[in-house]
Amino acid sequence: MNVFNHNYTVLKSRLPSGRWAFLLSLFLILAASSAVWAAVCTPAPAGLVGWWPGEGNANDIVGTNNGTLMGGATANQAGYVGLAFKLDGTNGYAQIPDSPVFHPTNFTIEAWVHFDSLDSPSVGGSPPGQAYIIFKHNSRSNGEQIGFSAGKDRNLISTPGDTFSFEVSSASGVLVYLESTTLISTGVWYHIAGVRGPDFIQLFVNGQLESQTNVAFPQDYDSQPLLFGTTGISSWDHKFDGMLDEVSLYNRVLSSNEVAALYASGRAGKCKPPVLLTQPSGQTDYWGSSVTFTAAVTGVNPLAYRWQKAGATISGATNPALVLTNLQITNAGNYDLLVTNVDGSVTSNPVLLVMKVADMSIALAHVQKVAALTLRGVSNKTYGIQFSSNLANWVGLTNLTLTAPTNVWLDPHAATQAARFYRVGQGPIPIP
Repeated sequence: MNVFNHNYTVLKSRLPSGRWAFLLSLFLILAASSAVWAAVCTPAPAGLVGWWPGEGNANDIVGTNNGTLMGGATANQAGYVGLAFKLDGTNGYAQIPDSPVFHPTNFTIEAWVHFDSLDSPSVGGSPPGQAYIIFKHNSRSNGEQIGFSAGKDRNLISTPGDTFSFEVSSASGVLVYLESTTLISTGVWYHIAGVRGPDFIQLFVNGQLESQTNVAFPQDYDSQPLLFGTTGISSWDHKFDGMLDEVSLYNRVLSSNEVAALYASGRAGKCKPPVLLTQPSGQTDYWGSSVTFTAAVTGVNPLAYRWQKAGATISGATNPALVLTNLQITNAGNYDLLVTNVDGSVTSNPVLLVMKVADMSIALAHVQKVAALTLRGVSNKTYGIQFSSNLANWVGLTNLTLTAPTNVWLDPHAATQAARFYRVGQGPIPIP
């Protein structure tokens, strides 16, 4: 079989008169990919294991822990940094399936928060003025079920008003609670951060440490989802009524300087390295045709694109899409796209373009009693058709220029004569 040239598609026919039909297509391989996002921002601190910016969905842009918007919640409201989650305080919330990264020994949770109302309907015994913003359960099935919670309470004693709260509890139900000195107003964006250290917790509001205390027990978690805007507990809940933006979880204690820097970044937010949302897809195309590879990418602008073939940069290929026209055999190979910004880079997976000279099939033209060869390729391209009786010596039959993507050519050689193999390649070819 080594007599077959990779530029050809070969056919042998066994028509009713006694020919064997046999098709051999040797394919050429090609690959490609694509990607895209910058501004004045603060680099994301180390240890970031979950980041839900609320940009049209509940996806995690640093991991794979994507969430679901529930009860009419949306993520297309104009927020503090781009878009934000919008929760109505009655039905809306977001949930993210449990993950090992949601069970850190020490952690920091931070977000931008905007209240549309300070009151939402009470569920069970939850007192007026409460609201649950970010919530993770502990392993208890009753009583105190807070693994950790960032929320709002209503202080009716020391300084009347609504304050932010941060709390953790143990497997035995011991609760440690903090509240802010900042009083909450509707229509205002606040940056909050709750920190759990080896033996302490802290609550920051707008970059300032407002409360801290000691903790004498380890963190305790269960396998229920991470929740935004609710406890998910039917006997105790006040849903959050407002907007939530840039929710982020770190698997370590952030320093006061790091929290202050996150607040100071303002509407620029944390810097976002490029992230591939969709990978390019493989395709099958013919010699002389065109192909386009694309991918969806998010990140901070400006983004720089660089398409590569077998690790070498393709000159001028600096756009999100790679367009190859008039494909030739030399275009075959592995392609990928490198996307970079000031915060990092991402490289797409290689994809395959299967390239054919043409497709050819054979049938009997019953009226003429000859072989009918159907060619599928590119209109206006010229293909050379050859035949052989032994797969060793090939003779040119015709040069066929396709007038449409599919054409039929009749071999004048009578089907009742000796068997023939056929192959098609790039034309024109010599015809004896």
